[in-house]
Amino acid sequence: MENSIAKPSSNRLSKRNLWTFSIGCIGRDMICTGLFNGQLLNYVYFTKQLTASQLGVLTVLMTLAKVFDAFNDPIMGNIIDATHTKWGKFKPWIFIGMLGTSAVVAASFSNTLQGWSYVVFFGIMYFIYSIVFTMNDIAYWGMIPSLAKNPDDRNRLSSLTALCANIGAGVCGIFVPILTTGSLALNGSAVYAYMIISIIFVSLFLILQSVTLVGVKEEPELRASSGNRVSLKQIVDVFKNNDQLRWISLVFLATRLVPGATLTMFIYFEFGYNGTLLTLFYVFSGLATVIINIFYPMLNKKLTRQQLLRLGLISQIVGNVLLFLIFFLVPNDTFSFVIPIFNARVTLKFILMAIAYFFCGFASTSYYMVLVVCIANTTEYNELLTGERNEGVIFATRAFLVKLGNAITTLFVMLFYIIIGIRDTTDKIAELEQAANLGAISSEAKLSQITQIISQVPTSKTVGLLLVITLTPIVFFTIGYTIFKKKFRISEEYYNEITAELEERRK
Repeated sequence: MENSIAKPSSNRLSKRNLWTFSIGCIGRDMICTGLFNGQLLNYVYFTKQLTASQLGVLTVLMTLAKVFDAFNDPIMGNIIDATHTKWGKFKPWIFIGMLGTSAVVAASFSNTLQGWSYVVFFGIMYFIYSIVFTMNDIAYWGMIPSLAKNPDDRNRLSSLTALCANIGAGVCGIFVPILTTGSLALNGSAVYAYMIISIIFVSLFLILQSVTLVGVKEEPELRASSGNRVSLKQIVDVFKNNDQLRWISLVFLATRLVPGATLTMFIYFEFGYNGTLLTLFYVFSGLATVIINIFYPMLNKKLTRQQLLRLGLISQIVGNVLLFLIFFLVPNDTFSFVIPIFNARVTLKFILMAIAYFFCGFASTSYYMVLVVCIANTTEYNELLTGERNEGVIFATRAFLVKLGNAITTLFVMLFYIIIGIRDTTDKIAELEQAANLGAISSEAKLSQITQIISQVPTSKTVGLLLVITLTPIVFFTIGYTIFKKKFRISEEYYNEITAELEERRK
């Protein structure tokens, strides 16, 4: 195993840097992964009334912005690397991106625009977001190689940062559905609730990112530019020469093509318009995520990466097959009870499906943790082949693939929603949410009418959503594991051989 023979470095990761860097990720993923990327589609569908053509244009704008965002990463990397300030090259861009992202997110969830006015506003905000968050994102993650040079330190920093990221996204996944949908919605309206939540989350983002800005201490020599500017030709050359980076990138991208946004519609259509139900699903998935993040260093020593991926694939298949079987075999009205504090009616069918979703969360997190390390390890492989590490290209690969995967899945989800006619239902719900926000109807009347609207949704639409939720991850995770098993050769043993040879070369 690579961890067992790694030589200690004189430049080890300090506890101060470990914690102050990682804590900053809580706020970032709270408003990025959780709120903006995770909840914006729900905000659009449940608070805006859009025609099919308007929704189509919005879909195109969102996809183009995400693709632009993905290809913008190397440009931002060059700008950051050429930065010379007394605060270093990373912190100024983390700060600028933090302020810009905060303004865009707050504005995106705090407007009452409808129709074409909203579509234009949405397009502008989305493209600005792709620029300002990239400033923060590339600068933030770009600090990891300089803060943690030792393999053990890099694993510790990556694990804790990923845990903090999942905490941030988890806080959003738990509280946003409860406070925006159902009887506990703030002020009885999703329109008002999203506005207040965005302001609170943005404030937390600013505070927690400030912990990183003030707390992380960089070495003086790491403040200067490395001189390793990244060009388009260099990116092409790295991918052309580094076959292992190409294969692991395909594996990583395959695991990102999972349209998780469809889960929200499925839960509301099948079990009722109550955010507590969606939160309970996320709790089971989040529990699996926390377990993996805590025990990953230990699992990494007990199991090979291929064994961890195989375990993740089995978990993904088991979880989704169970979801599918429970949906068809367990009656809706079997053993139901009400959770008083949330005023949510829960059935045996719902509980079993939520438990099954735990296995899906376990799979997604285990794959992510393994593949991030594998991408990082292609740096030494690249140095072995070419004599150059090309860290700028390789460490930007993760962000690029995440954004490209998001672009593809967003396009798929939006087109799928248009094809099966989700808008017919959500437009009626959005109209009631707007009326409740203006005080035209009471929260109770709104929920009663929404219940009637959902009861008229054809079963075929719900089954269609379930098929997307269950079949897509099984297919793409299987493809990813097959590519990894057959094409990715940087095992733990081979990685140790690479690092040993590189050490000899340097001597």
